[in-house]
Amino acid sequence: MAGLAIITEACIDVKDRACVDVCPVQCIYEFDAAKNLLFSEAEAGSGVIENTHTPNSDQIAVFGDSILYVNLDECTSCTACYQPDVCPVGAIYSEEHVPDGSATSAKYNAEDQNKGHDHTYFVQHSREVFAD
Repeated sequence: MAGLAIITEACIDVKDRACVDVCPVQCIYEFDAAKNLLFSEAEAGSGVIENTHTPNSDQIAVFGDSILYVNLDECTSCTACYQPDVCPVGAIYSEEHVPDGSATSAKYNAEDQNKGHDHTYFVQHSREVFAD
């Protein structure tokens, strides 16, 4: 069974947005700090806003506008965004396959020694960042 999409730390300061273009329900959001608003677009960079949400101020403060966010209440588990050829940095996993940082788990980014720790944090963070 497919799981909800979880965006993890490789997205930080990258935000390639290819996932936005393949998402059929526009459940992947960016944060606009000036408006204090999470928004999703019909197509990345189009300026056509599909949905907006108010962020949880404590949770959005963790990463701010440096990462994309999946609204887990809207995600249909379609698997489009976490296919290997979509995210160029491998930041998106199904909820059931997020690396936990143990020696036996999938390595998050083997080329970067600063990455590869427990990414299960991002599951809870994805749930808490949307306030409404």
